Amino acid sequence: MIPKKVTLITGASSGIGWETAKLLSARGWSLALTARRKPRLDTLANKLCRKGDECPLVIEADISQPDQARAVVEKTFAHFGRLDVLVNNAGILRMAPFMAIPVSEMRELFETNFWATIETVRAAIPFMEKQGSGHIVQVGSGVSRRGLPFMAAYAASKFALLGLTEGLRMELRPKGITMSLVLPGGTETEMPANLDRSRLPPGYPSHERSRVSAERVARAIGKAVKWKHKEIHVPWWNRPEIWIATLFPSLADRLIRLGYRQALPHHTPNV
Repeated sequence: MIPKKVTLITGASSGIGWETAKLLSARGWSLALTARRKPRLDTLANKLCRKGDECPLVIEADISQPDQARAVVEKTFAHFGRLDVLVNNAGILRMAPFMAIPVSEMRELFETNFWATIETVRAAIPFMEKQGSGHIVQVGSGVSRRGLPFMAAYAASKFALLGLTEGLRMELRPKGITMSLVLPGGTETEMPANLDRSRLPPGYPSHERSRVSAERVARAIGKAVKWKHKEIHVPWWNRPEIWIATLFPSLADRLIRLGYRQALPHHTPNV
Protein backbone atom coordinates (compact mmCIF):
# COMPACT_ATOMS: atom_id res chain seq x y z
CA MET A 1 0.00 0.00 0.00
CA ILE A 2 1.39 3.41 -0.99
CA PRO A 3 1.55 5.67 2.07
CA LYS A 4 -0.46 8.87 1.94
CA LYS A 5 1.49 12.05 1.39
CA VAL A 6 1.94 14.22 4.47
CA THR A 7 1.83 18.02 4.57
CA LEU A 8 2.55 20.34 7.48
CA ILE A 9 0.87 23.77 7.15
CA THR A 10 1.83 26.63 9.42
CA GLY A 11 -0.61 29.46 10.06
CA ALA A 12 -3.51 27.10 9.36
CA SER A 13 -6.12 28.68 11.64
CA SER A 14 -7.43 31.13 9.00
CA GLY A 15 -7.03 32.58 5.53
CA ILE A 16 -4.55 31.03 3.14
CA GLY A 17 -3.50 28.25 5.51
CA TRP A 18 -7.12 27.28 6.20
CA GLU A 19 -7.99 27.14 2.50
CA THR A 20 -4.81 25.21 1.65
CA ALA A 21 -5.71 22.60 4.25
CA LYS A 22 -9.17 22.19 2.70
CA LEU A 23 -7.70 21.84 -0.79
CA LEU A 24 -5.04 19.26 0.11
CA SER A 25 -7.47 17.32 2.30
CA ALA A 26 -9.79 17.02 -0.70
CA ARG A 27 -6.84 15.53 -2.60
CA GLY A 28 -6.48 12.84 0.06
CA TRP A 29 -3.35 14.16 1.76
CA SER A 30 -2.60 13.61 5.44
CA LEU A 31 -2.31 16.93 7.23
CA ALA A 32 -0.61 18.45 10.24
CA LEU A 33 -1.99 21.88 11.10
CA THR A 34 -0.32 24.38 13.38
CA ALA A 35 -1.12 27.87 14.66
CA ARG A 36 -1.53 29.65 17.98
CA ARG A 37 -5.35 29.41 18.05
CA LYS A 38 -6.09 25.80 18.88
CA PRO A 39 -9.91 26.19 18.92
CA ARG A 40 -9.77 27.38 15.31
CA LEU A 41 -7.51 24.46 14.37
CA ASP A 42 -9.88 22.01 16.08
CA THR A 43 -12.81 23.45 14.13
CA LEU A 44 -10.93 23.04 10.86
CA ALA A 45 -9.76 19.53 11.72
CA ASN A 46 -13.32 18.46 12.55
CA LYS A 47 -14.49 19.79 9.19
CA LEU A 48 -11.81 17.78 7.41
CA CYS A 49 -12.30 14.48 9.22
CA ARG A 50 -13.60 11.87 6.83
CA LYS A 51 -15.68 8.90 7.95
CA GLY A 52 -13.43 5.92 8.53
CA ASP A 53 -10.34 7.97 7.75
CA GLU A 54 -7.78 9.86 9.79
CA CYS A 55 -8.25 13.42 10.97
CA PRO A 56 -5.60 16.12 10.64
CA LEU A 57 -3.01 16.33 13.40
CA VAL A 58 -3.49 19.57 15.35
CA ILE A 59 -0.43 21.17 16.94
CA GLU A 60 -0.89 24.35 18.94
CA ALA A 61 2.28 26.42 18.66
CA ASP A 62 3.72 29.90 18.37
CA ILE A 63 6.34 29.35 15.70
CA SER A 64 7.94 32.72 16.37
CA GLN A 65 9.47 30.79 19.29
CA PRO A 66 12.37 28.71 17.85
CA ASP A 67 11.81 25.66 20.05
CA GLN A 68 8.12 25.53 19.13
CA ALA A 69 8.87 25.95 15.42
CA ARG A 70 11.22 22.97 15.50
CA ALA A 71 8.81 20.96 17.62
CA VAL A 72 5.93 21.14 15.11
CA VAL A 73 8.12 19.52 12.46
CA GLU A 74 9.36 16.84 14.85
CA LYS A 75 5.83 16.07 16.08
CA THR A 76 4.56 15.77 12.51
CA PHE A 77 7.26 13.27 11.57
CA ALA A 78 6.81 11.33 14.81
CA HIS A 79 3.06 11.04 14.18
CA PHE A 80 3.08 10.14 10.48
CA GLY A 81 6.55 8.68 10.00
CA ARG A 82 7.26 11.00 7.05
CA LEU A 83 7.00 14.60 5.88
CA ASP A 84 6.53 15.20 2.17
CA VAL A 85 5.57 18.88 2.05
CA LEU A 86 6.14 21.79 4.39
CA VAL A 87 3.99 24.87 3.69
CA ASN A 88 5.48 27.88 5.48
CA ASN A 89 2.45 30.12 5.48
CA ALA A 90 2.42 31.76 8.92
CA GLY A 91 3.00 35.50 8.83
CA ILE A 92 2.07 38.81 10.40
CA LEU A 93 1.57 42.25 8.90
CA ARG A 94 2.50 45.64 10.34
CA MET A 95 2.05 48.83 8.32
CA ALA A 96 2.86 52.42 9.26
CA PRO A 97 5.36 55.12 8.35
CA PHE A 98 8.82 53.69 8.98
CA MET A 99 9.69 55.99 11.87
CA ALA A 100 6.36 55.25 13.55
CA ILE A 101 7.04 51.52 13.88
CA PRO A 102 9.08 50.61 16.97
CA VAL A 103 12.11 48.44 16.27
CA SER A 104 10.58 45.84 18.60
CA GLU A 105 7.69 45.44 16.13
CA MET A 106 10.12 45.11 13.24
CA ARG A 107 11.89 42.33 15.13
CA GLU A 108 8.50 40.68 15.70
CA LEU A 109 7.89 40.77 11.95
CA PHE A 110 11.17 39.02 11.27
CA GLU A 111 10.67 36.44 14.03
CA THR A 112 7.45 35.19 12.44
CA ASN A 113 7.91 35.96 8.74
CA PHE A 114 11.57 34.94 8.43
CA TRP A 115 13.24 33.33 11.45
CA ALA A 116 10.36 30.91 12.07
CA THR A 117 10.82 29.71 8.49
CA ILE A 118 14.53 29.25 9.12
CA GLU A 119 13.71 27.01 12.07
CA THR A 120 11.04 24.89 10.35
CA VAL A 121 13.17 24.41 7.24
CA ARG A 122 16.24 23.42 9.25
CA ALA A 123 14.11 20.95 11.21
CA ALA A 124 12.52 19.47 8.07
CA ILE A 125 15.67 19.01 5.98
CA PRO A 126 17.10 16.00 7.87
CA PHE A 127 13.78 14.13 7.67
CA MET A 128 13.30 14.89 3.98
CA GLU A 129 16.90 14.06 3.18
CA LYS A 130 16.59 10.71 4.96
CA GLN A 131 13.47 9.75 3.00
CA GLY A 132 15.10 10.97 -0.23
CA SER A 133 12.50 13.57 -1.17
CA GLY A 134 10.55 16.54 0.05
CA HIS A 135 9.06 19.81 -1.07
CA ILE A 136 8.96 23.15 0.76
CA VAL A 137 6.49 25.87 -0.20
CA GLN A 138 7.26 29.35 1.05
CA VAL A 139 4.41 31.86 1.09
CA GLY A 140 5.99 35.22 0.37
CA SER A 141 4.30 38.35 -0.91
CA GLY A 142 4.12 40.67 -3.87
CA VAL A 143 6.41 42.93 -1.83
CA SER A 144 9.02 40.17 -1.78
CA ARG A 145 10.27 41.72 -5.01
CA ARG A 146 9.11 45.35 -4.83
CA GLY A 147 8.79 47.41 -1.66
CA LEU A 148 5.87 49.79 -1.14
CA PRO A 149 5.38 52.86 1.03
CA PHE A 150 4.54 52.25 4.70
CA MET A 151 5.44 48.56 4.31
CA ALA A 152 9.23 48.84 4.47
CA ALA A 153 9.80 46.53 7.44
CA TYR A 154 7.22 43.99 6.28
CA ALA A 155 8.68 44.02 2.77
CA ALA A 156 12.17 43.57 4.19
CA SER A 157 11.06 40.39 5.99
CA LYS A 158 9.57 39.06 2.75
CA PHE A 159 12.64 40.05 0.72
CA ALA A 160 14.68 38.00 3.19
CA LEU A 161 12.39 35.03 2.61
CA LEU A 162 12.91 35.40 -1.14
CA GLY A 163 16.69 35.32 -0.83
CA LEU A 164 16.55 32.33 1.50
CA THR A 165 14.33 30.39 -0.89
CA GLU A 166 16.36 31.12 -4.01
CA GLY A 167 19.60 30.09 -2.33
CA LEU A 168 18.19 26.91 -0.78
CA ARG A 169 16.44 25.93 -4.00
CA MET A 170 19.83 25.25 -5.59
CA GLU A 171 21.53 23.99 -2.44
CA LEU A 172 18.89 21.41 -1.54
CA ARG A 173 18.09 20.05 -5.00
CA PRO A 174 20.93 17.46 -4.88
CA LYS A 175 19.38 16.14 -1.66
CA GLY A 176 16.06 15.50 -3.44
CA ILE A 177 14.38 18.51 -1.79
CA THR A 178 12.62 21.03 -4.02
CA MET A 179 11.30 24.48 -3.16
CA SER A 180 8.55 26.77 -4.38
CA LEU A 181 7.84 30.42 -3.65
CA VAL A 182 4.25 31.65 -3.87
CA LEU A 183 3.95 35.44 -4.09
CA PRO A 184 0.40 36.66 -3.46
CA GLY A 185 -0.54 40.29 -3.81
CA GLY A 186 -3.12 41.77 -1.45
CA THR A 187 -5.30 38.93 -0.19
CA GLU A 188 -8.68 38.86 1.55
CA THR A 189 -7.64 37.47 4.94
CA GLU A 190 -7.66 38.56 8.56
CA MET A 191 -4.34 40.37 8.09
CA PRO A 192 -5.63 43.40 6.14
CA ALA A 193 -9.02 43.19 7.84
CA ASN A 194 -7.45 43.57 11.30
CA LEU A 195 -4.93 46.19 10.25
CA ASP A 196 -4.77 49.29 12.46
CA ARG A 197 -5.41 51.88 9.79
CA SER A 198 -5.10 54.70 12.32
CA ARG A 199 -1.34 54.27 11.98
CA LEU A 200 -1.50 54.98 8.27
CA PRO A 201 -1.61 58.52 6.86
CA PRO A 202 -4.88 60.00 5.59
CA GLY A 203 -5.47 59.14 1.96
CA TYR A 204 -3.79 55.74 2.13
CA PRO A 205 -5.36 53.65 -0.67
CA SER A 206 -7.47 50.72 0.50
CA HIS A 207 -6.55 48.35 -2.40
CA GLU A 208 -9.76 46.44 -1.67
CA ARG A 209 -10.70 46.01 -5.33
CA SER A 210 -7.32 44.49 -6.22
CA ARG A 211 -7.27 41.86 -3.49
CA VAL A 212 -7.51 38.19 -4.39
CA SER A 213 -9.27 35.51 -2.38
CA ALA A 214 -7.50 33.17 0.02
CA GLU A 215 -8.93 30.29 -2.04
CA ARG A 216 -7.12 31.58 -5.12
CA VAL A 217 -3.80 31.66 -3.29
CA ALA A 218 -4.47 28.17 -1.92
CA ARG A 219 -4.97 26.91 -5.48
CA ALA A 220 -1.57 28.37 -6.38
CA ILE A 221 -0.03 26.52 -3.44
CA GLY A 222 -1.76 23.37 -4.66
CA LYS A 223 -0.18 23.87 -8.09
CA ALA A 224 3.21 24.37 -6.48
CA VAL A 225 2.81 21.14 -4.51
CA LYS A 226 1.75 19.18 -7.58
CA TRP A 227 4.10 20.57 -10.23
CA LYS A 228 7.02 21.88 -8.14
CA HIS A 229 6.85 25.31 -9.76
CA LYS A 230 9.75 27.47 -8.62
CA GLU A 231 7.78 30.70 -8.38
CA ILE A 232 4.09 31.56 -8.71
CA HIS A 233 2.64 35.06 -8.66
CA VAL A 234 -0.97 35.55 -7.59
CA PRO A 235 -2.55 37.08 -9.60
CA TRP A 236 -0.39 36.21 -12.59
CA TRP A 237 -0.21 39.79 -13.88
CA ASN A 238 1.91 40.76 -10.87
CA ARG A 239 4.85 39.08 -12.62
CA PRO A 240 5.16 41.51 -15.58
CA GLU A 241 4.69 44.40 -13.14
CA ILE A 242 7.66 43.09 -11.16
CA TRP A 243 9.71 42.81 -14.36
CA ILE A 244 8.98 46.45 -15.17
CA ALA A 245 9.86 47.52 -11.63
CA THR A 246 13.15 45.60 -11.84
CA LEU A 247 14.14 46.94 -15.23
CA PHE A 248 12.91 50.49 -14.70
CA PRO A 249 12.99 51.28 -10.96
CA SER A 250 12.67 55.05 -11.45
CA LEU A 251 9.56 54.58 -13.57
CA ALA A 252 8.16 52.21 -10.96
CA ASP A 253 8.81 54.78 -8.23
CA ARG A 254 6.91 57.43 -10.18
CA LEU A 255 3.95 55.14 -10.83
CA ILE A 256 3.78 54.02 -7.21
CA ARG A 257 4.04 57.58 -5.93
CA LEU A 258 1.15 58.44 -8.24
CA GLY A 259 -0.96 55.70 -6.65
CA TYR A 260 -0.06 56.88 -3.15
CA ARG A 261 -0.11 60.61 -3.93
CA GLN A 262 -2.73 61.41 -1.28
CA ALA A 263 -0.80 59.58 1.46
CA LEU A 264 2.80 60.55 0.65
CA PRO A 265 3.93 63.96 1.90
CA HIS A 266 5.30 66.44 -0.60
CA HIS A 267 8.96 67.24 -0.22
CA THR A 268 9.65 70.88 0.60
CA PRO A 269 13.35 71.75 0.30
CA ASN A 270 14.89 73.64 3.20
CA VAL A 271 15.51 77.26 2.32
